[in-house]
Amino acid sequence: MIHPETGPTRESRLAAKHRPHRSEDRFFAAKTAARHACEELTQSIRKSHIHDVMKSALLMAVGRAENRLQHIAPTSDHPGAEVKVLTKEIGHLQLAESWIAAGDRVITRLISAPASDARSAVEEAQDRVIWCVKADRWNGDLTVAVSSLQRVVQEAEVQASRVAG
Repeated sequence: MIHPETGPTRESRLAAKHRPHRSEDRFFAAKTAARHACEELTQSIRKSHIHDVMKSALLMAVGRAENRLQHIAPTSDHPGAEVKVLTKEIGHLQLAESWIAAGDRVITRLISAPASDARSAVEEAQDRVIWCVKADRWNGDLTVAVSSLQRVVQEAEVQASRVAG
């Protein structure tokens, strides 16, 4: 509605900006990207040489993410925000998988080291990460656990290079 003296009203300007097809396009694009991230993570977990228990926990977490993703519909309030949060959590799972795999590689290198404290520290950090994955604490707690695992793995890599060298 245009007023002759003041111009268009706020409601008319907001209505002119509203383009439902664009928001639906963005929603489906984000949902497809999240689905592809789940598929890539599933493939990398299956190809990984991590322990079977950790592998199954990560695969179950990806399955839960895919299930949540499947039930998000564009008719709900701000569905794009929910997809963005889920995509971010999938990213946390991807990071957790990569550091768990790195931890397993360094543990393998430290097997020759006698009574290695670094090896037990890596295993404990991996257990914390897997606990967060199993407990569906994929954002805050998992981030802290993965950061701790990253630090411990990097320290163990230094020790493994000293043992090998």
